[in-house]
Amino acid sequence: MRIHLLAFVAALLLAGCAAPPRSADGPLREILFGSCLNKTVHPMLDRTARLPMDLFVFLGDNIYADTTNMMVMRAKYDALKATPFFQSVRRKAPVLATWDDHDFGMNDAGAAYPMKRESQVEFFNWLDEPAHSPRRQQEGVYHAQTFGGPGQRVQVIVLDTRYFRSPLARGDHGAEPSGGPYVPSSDPHATVLGDAQWRWLEEQLRQPAEVRLIVTSIQYVAEFAGCEAWANFPREKQRFLDLLRSTRANGVLLLSGDRHWCELSRMDGPLGYPLYELTASAMTQRHPRGTPTPNRFRHLPRTFHDANVGRLRIDWQRADPRLTLQILDVDGRVQIEQAINLGDLQPR
Repeated sequence: MRIHLLAFVAALLLAGCAAPPRSADGPLREILFGSCLNKTVHPMLDRTARLPMDLFVFLGDNIYADTTNMMVMRAKYDALKATPFFQSVRRKAPVLATWDDHDFGMNDAGAAYPMKRESQVEFFNWLDEPAHSPRRQQEGVYHAQTFGGPGQRVQVIVLDTRYFRSPLARGDHGAEPSGGPYVPSSDPHATVLGDAQWRWLEEQLRQPAEVRLIVTSIQYVAEFAGCEAWANFPREKQRFLDLLRSTRANGVLLLSGDRHWCELSRMDGPLGYPLYELTASAMTQRHPRGTPTPNRFRHLPRTFHDANVGRLRIDWQRADPRLTLQILDVDGRVQIEQAINLGDLQPR
């Protein structure tokens, strides 16, 4: 009896030391995000699983399937789902996700990928999306969710840059340094999001929120990459800016993956406030060259090329809430950091 009593007291003491879970309507203070997971065992996954979090966002390339065989894709998702990393994240926090090319189906794939409907089923099965969820009925995996109450609302808008995306244009870059074969498309009808997703995005941007995290698996702000990016579809890129302006969307931050290195980009001018984009890539898939392509919008000179996870910290206690974007390495050290006052992300 004495042993049982001591165990009970010890359990109470341990429970008192543990951080209380965030309530369903509580504000987000620690948001983690990452991309490019080609391994299910890696120190970065172990590190991430131990970090505090109120939300985790998968930015794409969550598995490397590269197949039209759904049995192969399902096995890859099942392997990720069984990891201590994934199980720990699901216990700690809500999970949101988009896909990129390797989990959508094939390298650099877009709307022409023949198994996109079947792939979407596997994606939603991985996330345990309810059988009768409206998301299972739509084309594409785009989604939005708002966390927190008035004054502390964080809207997470998850885009799908694969399901509807038009073919990429190839060409000669000439003297321009490039990391890949792609050039801006001259097709006036080329799209990244497709008409239905564009209409949906406008509706989302008109919803009330203090902070808006827009998740795009490929980079938006960076240009001249030669690889996949919004820059390959200049009309769509401009349409996105025009939509942010016309809706007077406030508090926008962009999160992207794909590139296998990390960088912070910033675009000034078009919105009346700076548009920041933090690229967090990769959690386990290191870039073979380790040298980033040019980016005239790179805001900080430092880039980072080893295993990493992104983090957004929000300090709601300040009169002007502080948003801190970070890249963490496998030891939990901050490699890239940018603090932004929420008041500086308001349309003028």
